[in-house]
Amino acid sequence: MLITNNADINKCSDTGASPLFIACQEGHTEVVQMLITNNADINKCRDTGASPLFMACQEGHTEVVQMLITNNADINKCSDTGASPLFIACQEGHTEVVQMLITNNADINKCSDTGASPLFMACQNGHTEVVQMLITNNADINKCRDNDGASPLFMACQNGHTEVVQMLITNNADINKCSDNDGVSPLFMACQKGHTEVVQMLITNNADINKCCDDGTSPLYIACQEGHTEVVQMLITKKADINKCKDTGASPLFMACQNGHTEVVQMLITNNADINKCKIMMKHHLCSWLVRKDILK
Repeated sequence: MLITNNADINKCSDTGASPLFIACQEGHTEVVQMLITNNADINKCRDTGASPLFMACQEGHTEVVQMLITNNADINKCSDTGASPLFIACQEGHTEVVQMLITNNADINKCSDTGASPLFMACQNGHTEVVQMLITNNADINKCRDNDGASPLFMACQNGHTEVVQMLITNNADINKCSDNDGVSPLFMACQKGHTEVVQMLITNNADINKCCDDGTSPLYIACQEGHTEVVQMLITKKADINKCKDTGASPLFMACQNGHTEVVQMLITNNADINKCKIMMKHHLCSWLVRKDILK
């Protein structure tokens, strides 16, 4: 009725949202079709740079996405943050939308302004089907975020997404690729977070078990500091350097004692950790910690 009576079809709100934009956001398929038929501007963006297609992809409105693509919406039009329709669909885990965009030649490696790729976002959020789809379509498996150098594998390990980690390893992701900021490896991050299955998977696939971050902290050290008993046992079994100290001189045993992780302390002692290894500039030997924690009595 409004269109028939010459309402302005592209009249935007104060935020720059057009009637088509809002219909796409809400998933009103018939309204979208009506507006397109009456020559609504299909790529008209709101003030944030988000297009109608971007919003439909974000919300997972599959029919609307198909309709917009069929009517030549710009499939790679990005928001002001550099996020593309494919990027946002991967972030949200909308599998059908992702497949539709890929089929219509969306740029599979188009990154946001931070350098995060669609694959990076799918790995970070554990969207297994989306990850498989992107890999199958030749997404760059080692494409890292610009601001810290974190890889898709790094993010999957950090968040404990076991299936995604296995998928990336199977497809030859760089297993020892460290972040730029502090040199942290995927294995180090999995050890810090206590993701036992991920740690086992990485070790089985020959991750460097003693690879330290920039301050000399090893995977075993961080697992001992955090008290992740199973991870510690796993690392020791695989011959991690039990006395490998951080640059400050603190050993894995020192950290386990300091934080009161009794089981970890016992495990380290049983495996011949140096019980008198001191932290640089510290007055007290580790044995003083051990006595205090009732390990040696």
